[in-house]
Amino acid sequence: MPILDNEILWRPATLMSDAIPAQNGGRMAFSQLVSGVKNNLFPDVSQAERLAGAVKWRKAFIHLNSAQDAALLNVRLFLDALTPAGDFVLFQPGTATDTQDQITGRPYGIGTLFAPVAGGASQIRVVCEHNGEYTSLQPFRVGDLVRVADRPSTGGIGNEEWVTLTGVSYGADYATLDFSPALANAYGTQATLVSAVYQQASVAGAWSNPVITSATGTCDTATVGNLIAHNKGAIEQSWTLTFTGQGFNVSGNTVGALPSMGSTSADFAPVNPATGTPYFTAKAAAWGRAFQVNDSLRFDTHPAAIPVWYRRQVPAGSSSLANDFASLAIHGESA
Repeated sequence: MPILDNEILWRPATLMSDAIPAQNGGRMAFSQLVSGVKNNLFPDVSQAERLAGAVKWRKAFIHLNSAQDAALLNVRLFLDALTPAGDFVLFQPGTATDTQDQITGRPYGIGTLFAPVAGGASQIRVVCEHNGEYTSLQPFRVGDLVRVADRPSTGGIGNEEWVTLTGVSYGADYATLDFSPALANAYGTQATLVSAVYQQASVAGAWSNPVITSATGTCDTATVGNLIAHNKGAIEQSWTLTFTGQGFNVSGNTVGALPSMGSTSADFAPVNPATGTPYFTAKAAAWGRAFQVNDSLRFDTHPAAIPVWYRRQVPAGSSSLANDFASLAIHGESA
């Protein structure tokens, strides 16, 4: 069965601070960021911040909250709306554990057409939100996939095209983007959005780095299905299985010791209490030969999630506006 739209959830990070960057971001929490709820990600902008200007960061995770363990493929993330207020929001990919002081990489942004373009065009001029800031941030770069569209990201009337940037130059009033292939359709300035796109080949729960310490016991991790990190319950964790013979205790580097004990004679699927589903499953078929007391197996699991940093900038002298928002869209495929 395919992954359903309602199985893709936005979740917050465990840490949130505007004062201490090392305490902003971190790992995924299992609460949900519900679209359209006031202050679900960013706080209100104070009068002092509007007068002086301010930059805030927030981290979120796009999580495949699916009982299936299929991957979401050919993933594309892009902003699909301009903020209605005087601020602007960019996004950039993060890591499963990074905090604000550890952010690397580059931002992705959005703009509108400076002038209408005809079908067959291979160059457009894009008015970015607060173009002067975009000149230094450069959220459009050579090699980027770019979405040009006058239709909603969810479908409907209008056109949508994907092109790859071959040239980018930033001016005082607009950015000039050269691309390939040429546009198939004409676009006006009224409803056309131009978005830089972050691409990821697939998203799914995953495991890595198995290390077994035993003179006699074996674990077949090469066979697909012997060790499974589940989409719904997997977390970013380093696990250690410590053997008591053919039984074993399990602990994680942040969750500590698990209450349930496993055995090489049965499948082992410890439950994540936040989801009521397993963190991972270790199949009985994976184990071979005899384990001794204090033998161990260590491996890492990774959640079925894309970590994303949102950067909100309020330019100095901005006016107030109720019901401000930013919108990040995701496209993907599943079998």
